[in-house]
Amino acid sequence: MVRHFPINDQSLLPAHFGFWPGNSTTPGEVSNRVFSPKIPVVCRKLHSKQPFGMFKGENAMNYAFSTFLIEAIIIIFFIKVVSLALRPFRQPRIVSEIIGGIMIGPSMFGGIRNFNYYLFPPIANYICANIGLMGFFYFLFLTAAKTDVGAIGKAPRKHKYIAAIGVIVPIICVGSVGMAMRDQMDENLQKPSSIGGVVFALSFTSFPVIYTVLRDMNLLNSEVGKFAMSVALLGDMAGVYVIVIFEAMTHADVGGAYSVFWFLVSVVIFAAFMLLVVRRAFDWIVSQTPEGTLVNQNYIVMILMGVLASCFLTDMFGLSIAVGPIWLGLLVPHGPPLGSTLAVRSETFIYEFLMPFTYALVGQGTNIHFLRDETWRNQLSPLFYMTVVGFITKFLSTASAALFFKVPARESITLGLMMNLRGQMDLLVYLHWIDKRIVGFPGYTVMVLHTVVVTAVTTPLINFFYDPTRPYRSSKHRTIQHTPQNTEMGLVLAVSDHETLSGLITFLDFAYPTKSSPLSIFAVQLVELAGRATPLFIDHEQRKEEEEEEYEEEEEEPERKQSGRIDQVQSAFKLYEEKRNECVTLRSYTAHAPKRLMYQDICELALGKKTAFILLPYQKERLEDAAPTELRDSGMLSVNADVLEHTPCSVCIYFDKGRLKNAVVRLSMDLQHSTNSIRMRQETYRFVVLFLGGADNREALHLADRMSTNPDVTLTVIRFLSYNHEGEDEREKKLDDGVVTWFWVKNESNERVSYKEVVVKNGAETLAAIQAMNVNDYDLWITGRREGINPKILEGLSTWSEDHQLGVIGDTVAASVFASEGSVLVVQQQVRNQKGGDGFLNGKFDYKRFLSPWSHSHN
Repeated sequence: MVRHFPINDQSLLPAHFGFWPGNSTTPGEVSNRVFSPKIPVVCRKLHSKQPFGMFKGENAMNYAFSTFLIEAIIIIFFIKVVSLALRPFRQPRIVSEIIGGIMIGPSMFGGIRNFNYYLFPPIANYICANIGLMGFFYFLFLTAAKTDVGAIGKAPRKHKYIAAIGVIVPIICVGSVGMAMRDQMDENLQKPSSIGGVVFALSFTSFPVIYTVLRDMNLLNSEVGKFAMSVALLGDMAGVYVIVIFEAMTHADVGGAYSVFWFLVSVVIFAAFMLLVVRRAFDWIVSQTPEGTLVNQNYIVMILMGVLASCFLTDMFGLSIAVGPIWLGLLVPHGPPLGSTLAVRSETFIYEFLMPFTYALVGQGTNIHFLRDETWRNQLSPLFYMTVVGFITKFLSTASAALFFKVPARESITLGLMMNLRGQMDLLVYLHWIDKRIVGFPGYTVMVLHTVVVTAVTTPLINFFYDPTRPYRSSKHRTIQHTPQNTEMGLVLAVSDHETLSGLITFLDFAYPTKSSPLSIFAVQLVELAGRATPLFIDHEQRKEEEEEEYEEEEEEPERKQSGRIDQVQSAFKLYEEKRNECVTLRSYTAHAPKRLMYQDICELALGKKTAFILLPYQKERLEDAAPTELRDSGMLSVNADVLEHTPCSVCIYFDKGRLKNAVVRLSMDLQHSTNSIRMRQETYRFVVLFLGGADNREALHLADRMSTNPDVTLTVIRFLSYNHEGEDEREKKLDDGVVTWFWVKNESNERVSYKEVVVKNGAETLAAIQAMNVNDYDLWITGRREGINPKILEGLSTWSEDHQLGVIGDTVAASVFASEGSVLVVQQQVRNQKGGDGFLNGKFDYKRFLSPWSHSHN
């Protein structure tokens, strides 16, 4: 099979070196025959493989490989410049990449004769076109490899209904428009197979497109983002069968029933080979990979070569050439170790090097100069009206179906917009239409511009209608202060590794849960999303119950295929619950998400479980030799900052310096070796509260009050007051006085609790007073983060603060120059949200009330 790469409505045949069949040429020449009445045949002399340099009179642009290198630089440069220019407009990456490709094509710079002749000659374009197609194939393979096909069976029923309605309605409407305007179409587009191909392309939304755009918009882990990907995945699975039907129809147009029969036989053989041989080979590779390690490089190379082999086989069988990489990718076990290794080894090269050639290929076939009155009347108007009807019906059907199933109005509108996003998969379909002679270059140009305009306009609308952080703010009190004494208090414990978990468990022990005042802990383990497209949130208790009730022959849980470090975290959760089962209930979760979106899982869990606070580890590790700070995991630093900004409850950040943990270990060992049955108290731990006023410090004081019931803890509360009450807020001062009075009255008879007041004039005196307290060698420093603190007390200190997640005082105490071995606990109280209205966009849409508004007029 000879595959043609037509550019600018020219049929460019493969170049033959030395001769053309039937028309000999001089050896050493390359002839590219371009059949066009406007452009003459160009003959180029075949030079030696390497130029000798410009100083010897050589022109590097006369050499195909040198020209290709310049093309690669120009293509990547244009795309990066456009991406940088569109960044303030919050456009997804696909928009800037398509525009960058169009700029290189005949619509802009490609229309300049010298630019085309010297920089993009046909012989070099042939190389770019093939690399561009390879970029498409590897992109589709990698995206399919991240897809969890098993999620289709687990999708809620309403997702399936919405997906079906969002496909069937556009098929009917677009198909009706196409048949009504059939007389105005050209000969190729009039065929039933051509109209069917256009109808199905406009009715389905590709999962790879939704995934890439939502990833760029940071909406992968949002509720509506998960909804959209679930609906798109359901549609894509139906689309796999639609592609086979469409290809069978095209074979029927050309070769009749005989051709269709052998086509279907080829498809069945290929599918059986993939399922019976390739899938087992992938499972064998996973079984040969040691737990916690990457897959062997040789296996990865073989799989990437298999992508090209699958392209060849599907093209040979007459199936769409993109089907091979998609089917092969769907068979890859998603997640670690195979899926994640493929992403790590190849993702950057595919996205940053191969894909720019893909968009250059798209742009070289896009020519806005074809959009003239004559082509509009004869070719483009039916196609344009079909795209408009497809967009409107897709949006209305999806949004209406979501509203019918009680999805909030904002999310329904957003879902309807997301289902109209267009991207890489659609561009490949348009190129396939040219190959199958369904549309010409004018129609292809219309479809590419449709992709750019729809995606560029839709993404700002999605940002306008949907804010992923909006649902996390609660109007109800979710704080430690407002949790009644002697009642269960809920908290979310979020960790990413075992090292930070051990320090947080030590802190929970000192929080002293009892039977009368127990803790309900929702422990979530944060795992970076690798080798998967969709974020995954696992409730281990629910998963265990489902496995026990149903059957044990399901896929293994993702966390079982993770490294030993992850298993160690889950084991620590279980061990702590068994140790404290009388006063602690713990439910464990695992959240697989991109690091920049992990805060959404934390906040959503805290909101759903109505917890009083979220406990996070401090995400920076300081060296013992007072050297500059070293990041334990730079990607996790943003998690704390995002949680602090969007939290639905209070937040506690614990900076563990190891002192309390070591003391607890020593105490545990002493108790185990003690011969007395009576509990022996080996050490007394000294905690101090730096109370500077404001909501955060009041929250810190209430948490310290709960710790004061621990008989091993002595607590000192130091309140800082401004000299002559300068800079004080009257309302905050009254609230502070009330909380301090309550605390002192409650603990007045407690010998392990003491209270002091310090009067300061500015930040320097505050810092000096805190430094003077360091002689007491406190084991834990507790303070509020920032809200409501008298600015006079902190005057001059904010400029020296380096870490905003701990606040000014917390960062000062945690700094290595402070020379304290005590751990630090910083508390931020919940920022309550004002109740919004119950309007159409804020609440759930009642379709019965909408259909019959007059039914309430007599009430």
